[in-house]
Amino acid sequence: MHNINVSHRWSIALLARLYDTLRKFANTHFEGLFIKASNKKSWIIGSIWLIVIAVLIVIIMRSNDAARERQNASVEIPWDDNLLACNQVNNAEPTEDFETCLALAEDGWIDAALRIAWAYSRDGEFQSWQNAYEWLVWLSDHDSYAELLSYIVLFEIGDNEDLKHSGERGIAHMAVINEPAASAYLASLYYLGLNKLEQRSSVRWLIERAYSQSTYWVTPEQIAHIFLNGYLGEPEPNTAKKLLLNSTQEDFPINANNVAWLLATTDYPSLNDYPAALELAQSVVADEDYADSYVYVDTLAATFAANQNFEQAINTQREALALLKDAAQENEALNEQIPEFEARLALFEEEKVYKEAPRDVPAEVFFTSLKKQLEQALIESLYVSFEAPLPTIGENEN
Repeated sequence: MHNINVSHRWSIALLARLYDTLRKFANTHFEGLFIKASNKKSWIIGSIWLIVIAVLIVIIMRSNDAARERQNASVEIPWDDNLLACNQVNNAEPTEDFETCLALAEDGWIDAALRIAWAYSRDGEFQSWQNAYEWLVWLSDHDSYAELLSYIVLFEIGDNEDLKHSGERGIAHMAVINEPAASAYLASLYYLGLNKLEQRSSVRWLIERAYSQSTYWVTPEQIAHIFLNGYLGEPEPNTAKKLLLNSTQEDFPINANNVAWLLATTDYPSLNDYPAALELAQSVVADEDYADSYVYVDTLAATFAANQNFEQAINTQREALALLKDAAQENEALNEQIPEFEARLALFEEEKVYKEAPRDVPAEVFFTSLKKQLEQALIESLYVSFEAPLPTIGENEN
């Protein structure tokens, strides 16, 4: 027996009724319409009615199809209540929750496999990079970060040169196909001279490419330090400043806030731009979603001070301090930041600006740190938390 969708049956019935109505209407009002060729006006009016009704029928049928697709999408959410056990997995210790999550991963649940790979990477007695690598290889068809991390693990801990070469070729391939994390990682390998294969791209080209694709893997602050300090040649403060300002158009409000802070507090005179810093900071807190963030209000206070508006700086810093103390009631770790906020308030009360301490970081130290940050960020990308989906409409109806 063939099943016909209810919405299609309804549309077919509607089509029949509309056709019947149209036929009666034509017989009544356009009798002889198609045999009286001289009556062009009536023929045109009848044609327009046919077109209008046909269009309405198509719209109704497409609307029904779209509604059915949305309903199917909301109903057919893959879920297993045992996935909640994965939330309790913090390392590869063979607890009951770990074994439950592992079983789901072995059954093909991708998110469970990500959590298991992450668990095997954790420091401690249960760490196993071999097991983590095997899961990363399996995940490579489903997750690009897992694929890149599998090549990095192979490159870092492969027990022979062939394996290391294979890992580096994988990293280079992902850089070629526009994976920004791979481009940044390959740049760090080249700069530090850790590559095993011939270098085929310049460090500058790889870094700029990674940054242009995403400001997550190479941040605006990092790209500024690269060009300010001349890590890739002569210092280029104008290039650094241009890249910083351009980045504020993306990832709002994070980039806007960080650039405002840097322009106001950096110890590099060539980067200071106090009016631009204030404008950026004000644009962040002008958004009601971020107006009560102690981080963003703190930045605004520093930009007021940089512009010699100490009265506003004092009032704003007091507000930031109050917001921080409120947040610390729910997160005790934030108490560690209170002395820093109080110290800035004291500076503003003395009509002094806040400046970051000079950071004279050698290039090798910078790129070593970048490499480790990329590795850690890729590992953390494996961390998945689980929440049961909400029941769909009608699911709990009897």
